[in-house]
Amino acid sequence: MSSCSRPWRDLSDNLKAIQHDQDVTGLDALAASRTMLEEQPYAFHGRLLQRNLAASPRPYGAMMWSLVQLIAMLEKET
Repeated sequence: MSSCSRPWRDLSDNLKAIQHDQDVTGLDALAASRTMLEEQPYAFHGRLLQRNLAASPRPYGAMMWSLVQLIAMLEKET
């Protein structure tokens, strides 16, 4: 598996977990890794995910939207 495809798979796996079980396990680390990227769209969505993870109740729809946006950006690059 190439290193380029791994971030996309991580995002996709997290999206499926939220959709099926509202499970956000590991999403905090994934969001933090995105905030460290210099490219603004990635960092922006990472910060959005972090804010949504801290919210109560959690806005699962907003988290799914951010993940879909990140997946679309990565697909466009490949």
